[in-house]
Amino acid sequence: MPRSERTRNLVAVALITASLAVIAWVLATTPAADEDRVHALATRLKCPVCESESIADSPAELSRELYALIEERVDQGWSDDEIVAFFVSTYGEEVLLDPPGDARTALLWVLPLVAAGIGVALVLGRSRRAEAAALTEEERARVARALEERRRREAR
Repeated sequence: MPRSERTRNLVAVALITASLAVIAWVLATTPAADEDRVHALATRLKCPVCESESIADSPAELSRELYALIEERVDQGWSDDEIVAFFVSTYGEEVLLDPPGDARTALLWVLPLVAAGIGVALVLGRSRRAEAAALTEEERARVARALEERRRREAR
């Protein structure tokens, strides 16, 4: 690759990287609009009368009323934590679609990692056993003779 082409590619990569960094910084530092906050909160909270549906997704009348309540609390200046705490105190922790990350729910977060680790260990152990079951020199010689014999028969 000519040197000038390499320089152009490096400059292009640097510009793209800088652009992505600026976009990420702007998105990270811009506060969410109230509508976005209300919707985000409504997607985290479960509809009390529905099966595994968020307040945002449920068509139930109660969910529409709770969505309006979230809007009202956001307009009053409540923080997200205060609104979630209000719903938890009113409906219990079952209202949370994602279980909280505390000692009681630690197994829910750790067990998938343990299961994945066990799965990886089993696959690696199985592949090592497959390597150990490789042919011996005598078996390889027999296979080579059989293949050579087959080639001779087919050549006739």
